[in-house]
Amino acid sequence: MPVLLLMIFFAVTGLYLNHPEFDAGDVTNHQQTLTLPKQLSALPNWPEYYAQHSLLLLHWLDSEHNIRGVDFDIEWDDFDSLLILNLAGPNGSTVVEVLLEDQEVLVDERQLSLLAMLNNVHRAKHVSGLWRLVSDLSAVCMLLFCVSGFWLVIMNKFERRNANIALVFGSSFFVLIILLMH
Repeated sequence: MPVLLLMIFFAVTGLYLNHPEFDAGDVTNHQQTLTLPKQLSALPNWPEYYAQHSLLLLHWLDSEHNIRGVDFDIEWDDFDSLLILNLAGPNGSTVVEVLLEDQEVLVDERQLSLLAMLNNVHRAKHVSGLWRLVSDLSAVCMLLFCVSGFWLVIMNKFERRNANIALVFGSSFFVLIILLMH
């Protein structure tokens, strides 16, 4: 049953991925300004140790403000003494700018619609290792599901002729489509 549910999930999201003109819903933006806590602003030598300090900042954002991402990039701007964090997940992205001199944290969140988020999950874009494992296991299960169905048709003498006709026509149609695409 789980394989069938995953097949339905991948079929529906695949349909929407093939037709980007279908309305996936609105993207919502949310901006907020936070005050950098004293224990973070008091950390020494931000320009040199910004990567290590950023991990503490990410922990603070996650635990205190529920701001997180699966993938993240860290940049340091020497000119403005500015730390920039780009956080991404299947549900959207967040840009965090830390102004050390002003002790402010500017947060710009971009929240995707449910359908756009499901499309990202389908593509395994900004997902955790657990989803990649589930996706890989579902691919193996779907392959076994298809091969076992094919084997049952081959072994059934009464259906073999009809199955061979369907196989020849289906394969020919598939090859024709591939040739016409090039």
